[in-house]
Amino acid sequence: MGPISRECAASRDAAGEPYAVVLRERGRPQPVAVLNIAWAHGYLGVWAYDDQGRRTRELDLRRLEAGRLFLRHIAQWRYDTEDMAEFADRAGRVLVDLYPDGRGRKVSEPKGIGGGSLHTLADVPDERRWEPARTFGDWAWAVAMATEGRLSGVSLRDAPEAPEAVEESPNQRGPAENREHGHATAPGWRPPSPLRPRHLDEMFTPGTRFSPPDDHATGPYVVRVIDTGTLRLPTGRIVACDPGWLHPGEPFTVAVPPGRYRMQIATAACPSEHWGKPLRMEDVTGARILISDKPTAHWEMALRPGEDPRTLREDEFYGFGVDTGTGCFVDAAAAGRLTGGENTVPYDDSADGILVLDDPESGGNLIVYPSGMGDGCYPVWIGRDTDGEVTCLVADMLILRHQELLPNRSQHDS
Repeated sequence: MGPISRECAASRDAAGEPYAVVLRERGRPQPVAVLNIAWAHGYLGVWAYDDQGRRTRELDLRRLEAGRLFLRHIAQWRYDTEDMAEFADRAGRVLVDLYPDGRGRKVSEPKGIGGGSLHTLADVPDERRWEPARTFGDWAWAVAMATEGRLSGVSLRDAPEAPEAVEESPNQRGPAENREHGHATAPGWRPPSPLRPRHLDEMFTPGTRFSPPDDHATGPYVVRVIDTGTLRLPTGRIVACDPGWLHPGEPFTVAVPPGRYRMQIATAACPSEHWGKPLRMEDVTGARILISDKPTAHWEMALRPGEDPRTLREDEFYGFGVDTGTGCFVDAAAAGRLTGGENTVPYDDSADGILVLDDPESGGNLIVYPSGMGDGCYPVWIGRDTDGEVTCLVADMLILRHQELLPNRSQHDS
């Protein structure tokens, strides 16, 4: 990695390939600002640096429309002492998340992590949420936003053909330069990536073993795949939600042919002990609707109307919320009549926590299952075969998201 020519940077810009722009000023070894650009991902990230080389402000802009950039995220850190580490827990910070539909939230932590926080709506007018897209090389506006206008002494000239300094990574401090200039570098970073699906086939394969969590000597293994019954979908428009919610939400934008489909839940256990005695806690890791018998070739995130995956930041996802420790799948035609009542919480009705409710009016039904470790938010993944047809939908409880597959996948002793 190192500086690249203007021609190379312009070529990468036109192709949507990642590159970075580092802005420096005379006599200052640390960059004033760094721009990370990857138009294939619709992404422009801007970082501002203080005199100690610590990042103090972040802007995350997304190209959601032709000719305009949306300001998705603003973050700012305050370091009270010169020797405070970058992003130290004691550093005060403000985080703002904005969304194209006008929503926004602001989190203020004046004493840093653990020092109390204030959560409010983000009062940012629409004209400040959008910026006109600029041409290659027009970076002053973004740097001015990140540094709040403090651009004294900074040159935005093109990088020389043979700059004296090499920036190893946009998020690391490189060696000092003796003249002021800005230069483009090959990427030592990658654009923010939404949550990716992991182990969705393996979690439904009994005996599959995974690497142990940090606090366990033995990793989890798939114990059972339980048939929960037939899910009836009279319209094929699927809703995933907490069955106790009064408003189940909109169905996914991807529908399946109306019909009757097998539904399963998968469980995994991680051997442990309590007071010297062996203990095996078994948790639901996922629930799936089997649409076809064809193998899944690729996965995509299930979305509801208005959800735009281009706005997701690192490891973020759209999912369904859970407050009762249970989730469900249900057809949209039956959702309003079957959710929101006390009878949707299975309690001890089933040893596996499964409950099936029928809606004679629509012909659909609702199948309730335990939601992994309990309350939270969980993504649903849509599987497709090589022809692009839907093979299944999987509600992922995220229990296995950080684990790795082990080569020995034989059935664990139970």
